[in-house]
Amino acid sequence: MVLSREEKEKLVLDLYYNKGYTYRDIAKELRMSPNQIGEIIKRHEEKNDAIANKKKLLSLSSRAFKMFSEGRTNVEVAIKLDIPQAQVTQLHLEYWRLRDQDKLESLNMVTKGKASHLWKLYNELVIKRGMSFEKVANIVDTAIDKLPYVETLYEKAKQAADRQQDRIDYLENRRRSLEEEKRSRMNTLPSSSYYYLNDRENFATSAFPNYSAPKQPSSLPYWPSGYPDLSNEYRKEQENSRKKKEIREMYKGDIAD
Repeated sequence: MVLSREEKEKLVLDLYYNKGYTYRDIAKELRMSPNQIGEIIKRHEEKNDAIANKKKLLSLSSRAFKMFSEGRTNVEVAIKLDIPQAQVTQLHLEYWRLRDQDKLESLNMVTKGKASHLWKLYNELVIKRGMSFEKVANIVDTAIDKLPYVETLYEKAKQAADRQQDRIDYLENRRRSLEEEKRSRMNTLPSSSYYYLNDRENFATSAFPNYSAPKQPSSLPYWPSGYPDLSNEYRKEQENSRKKKEIREMYKGDIAD
C-alpha cells in the first residue's frame, strides 16, 4: 500500500513517540532513510516548541494584565514575572488599549449607538479649532448652566412676538371691516346726507341776505365723524412686531451657535 506524505509523517511520529521505535526500526518498517525520519521529527518538535512558547506568552500577558488591573506598577510586574522593561511597558500599553476599548464600548451602549456625535464634537473643536480638552469642558459646563436660561428667554420672546402678531392680525381685520363698512355706508346714504358748497351758499344767500357761508375744504361730500383712526395704532403694532421678530431671530441665532 502506497502512503501519502502526510500519512507517512503521522506514522513516523506515532512509531517514534508512542511505540518507542528507533530511527533504524522506523527506516526498516517504512523503507525511509534516517535523514527523512529526522527531518519529520525535527519539524514536529519545532512546531510544538512554537505552540508552547505562544501559550507561555499568553499566560504571561494574562498574569501581567491581572496585576495591572490590581493597581501594580511596572516595576512590580517586571520583578514578579521576571521580564525586561521593554516587555513590561508593551504589556502595560496593551492593557490600557483594552481598557479604553471597554470604555468606548460602554459609551456606545450608554448613548445607544450615537457615540459618533461625540467624535464629531471632538473633531470640530479639538482637531479643527485646536481647543484644549479643558476649554471644551468649560464650554460644555457653560452650555449646561446658561443654555436653559437662554432658551427660557427665547421662548418668552417668541410668545410675546406671537401675541403681538395676533394683535396686528386683529387690527388688520378690524381695519378691513371698517373700510368695508365705510364703503357700504357711502353706497347706501341718501342724497340729503351730502352737503355741497354751492347749494349751501345759494340757500344762505336767498334766506339771509347778510349771511356769509363758511368755506368748506372741498366740494366732495363730508363723511360723518365718529369712526376711529386706526392708521397710527396699526403702524405702531407693525413696528413692535418688527422689533419682536428681530429679538426672536437674535436669540434663535445665539442658541444655534
